[in-house]
Amino acid sequence: MKRIEFFINGRSQTVEIEPTMRLIDMLREVLGLTGTKEGCGEGECGACTVLMDGKPVDSCLVLAGQIKGHHITTIEGVSNGAELSNLQRAFVDAGAI
Repeated sequence: MKRIEFFINGRSQTVEIEPTMRLIDMLREVLGLTGTKEGCGEGECGACTVLMDGKPVDSCLVLAGQIKGHHITTIEGVSNGAELSNLQRAFVDAGAI
């Protein structure tokens, strides 16, 4: 197990994970952030995109250990409190799941 510290949706977080765990799996299975979806698992479709230090990355291609010290933003992190953000509203309007 490897202990990593990072920021998720503006909050400091520490987790212990297997060194080979992918970021998408950590988000969904360890942190319960299921808004990030896996599509192809190969970095082609973009369904698993999150922001890492403000830049988009395919979370299916990033090992969770690589985010140590970084800022990660998921779709859950772009809301305006109880209201949907413009980005979230655009996904809903376009029929995204």
